[in-house]
Amino acid sequence: MTRAKGSRNRDYELRKLELAQKLRARLAGAERPSYAELAAAACVTVPTLKHYFGDRDAVIRDVLAVHAPFGREHLERLAKPKGRFAQSVQAAADYIAEGLANTVVAELHAIGLSEGIGNDHVGPAYITEILEPAILALEALFQHHIQAGDMVKADTRVAALALISPLIVAHLHQKALGGNRSRPLDLKKYLKAHVAGFVRAYQAK
Repeated sequence: MTRAKGSRNRDYELRKLELAQKLRARLAGAERPSYAELAAAACVTVPTLKHYFGDRDAVIRDVLAVHAPFGREHLERLAKPKGRFAQSVQAAADYIAEGLANTVVAELHAIGLSEGIGNDHVGPAYITEILEPAILALEALFQHHIQAGDMVKADTRVAALALISPLIVAHLHQKALGGNRSRPLDLKKYLKAHVAGFVRAYQAK
C-alpha cells in the first residue's frame, strides 16, 4: 500500500530536518568540511545528501532555512516591550544574550558568518533567515517606544544594529573564536555596560 502524498512530504521534511541538525553541528566546527565530509557527518551517502539538499551552498542555505522557523516565537517575544524604555532594552539584551548562549543559535550565527562572508549565495541566506528577523524584531520594539515617547526619534534599523551587533561579536569572540582563552571577557558586565550606553544614547530626555 502506498502512502498518501501528504504523508510522504511530511516524512521527507522530517528526514531533512534530522539531516540538517547533524549538518549544523559539523558546519559549526573549526574546519570547513568538504561535501563528502558533510555527507559522512549526516551518516548518508553523497547522492542522498544531494537528493535532499543539492550542492554545498544549498546545504548551508537549507540548514539555515530549516532551523529559522524555530526562532519565530522567540522573535515575537523579543519584539514586545517590557515596561519603560530602559527596562525594555535591558530585557531585550538579556533575551538576545540568552539566545546566543544556546548552542543551536550560536552555531547558526557561526555558520552564517564563516560560510557567508564573500559568498553571494550563503551570505544573503544568513541575513534573510537568521540575522534580519532579529533586527526586525528590535525595530518593532523600538518603534513602540518611539511612539510611547520614551525613546528619541531615530532610525530604528540603525538602533537595532547598534544593540545586537556588539552582543553577537562579543559572544563569538569569547566562544566560537576562543577569546575566553586569549583574552577573557565577563559577558555579564559587558552586557550591563553596553545596555547602559545604549540607553544613554537613545532614551528620551
